[in-house]
Amino acid sequence: MEREKILITCDSTADLPKEIIKKYDIRVLPLNVNLGGNIHHDGVDVTPEDIFSFAATRNILPKTTEPTLEETFKFFAPLVRQGYEILHFTLSAELSQSYTNAEINAKKLGHIHVIDTRTASCAEGMIVLNAAQMLAEGHFLNEIIDSSNFMIGKIRATFVVDKMDFLYKGGRCSALAKFGATIFNIKPNIIVTKEGKLDVEKKYRGRFPDAVSKFLKEELGDGSTIDNDKFFLVHTNADSDVLEMCENRIKSVVNPKHLYTVKSGCTIASHLGPNVVVLIFMKKFGGSW
Repeated sequence: MEREKILITCDSTADLPKEIIKKYDIRVLPLNVNLGGNIHHDGVDVTPEDIFSFAATRNILPKTTEPTLEETFKFFAPLVRQGYEILHFTLSAELSQSYTNAEINAKKLGHIHVIDTRTASCAEGMIVLNAAQMLAEGHFLNEIIDSSNFMIGKIRATFVVDKMDFLYKGGRCSALAKFGATIFNIKPNIIVTKEGKLDVEKKYRGRFPDAVSKFLKEELGDGSTIDNDKFFLVHTNADSDVLEMCENRIKSVVNPKHLYTVKSGCTIASHLGPNVVVLIFMKKFGGSW
């Protein structure tokens, strides 16, 4: 049987390190970032640092939007003409129109298989990486799709936010919630649900490093239920001391074969702000969360 000519693609919210993207020839479709009317492209000509600087000087948040229908078409069309079967991954359809626009173009062009990962950031990236590794090992398209769909909903993405300023300015929390969090020094723990939505799960009180320490203890447990193949530690400009504490705890409790410490892309930075710590991992087979 002649092997398929397959290409793995994803939107920029997968937040995969550049070395992984290069190694597996993963093509990335960037989301748009609006900085005061100037449109930039996530990971191409704008960084989280640009976003934090813009927010601090202008006191308003940039806006991130999905790639337009036209941008999505221009991304896919040359790849289809080159004879590829494209397996494209998007962040949760509950959080963006990225999936919908990809699906519309898939129907128009053919040869494009779109998967809504129902998550974001490196949780999406973990699914993309698994697909890319399977492709490199010689698996067929249907096998990669089945494995990707199996992973969806089994990856836990959970994070702690230091300050709620960005959540408030972005309309994701009320002024009263922000006021209460500030007065009582609350650090919300937010998860991406299995349906692909954001939800507050816990609330920690105290200094951010102390909140992160409690967060690690509760999320990791004794490590026995966590798959130790891949573990992603994602952050938005968190202090090096906090990251070192996280890495040491993850290594001592979970001892993952591959621990990726990743600075987030513009989407998480725009919605959550600086000093956020995200844990992304899979439960062992049969486990649940």
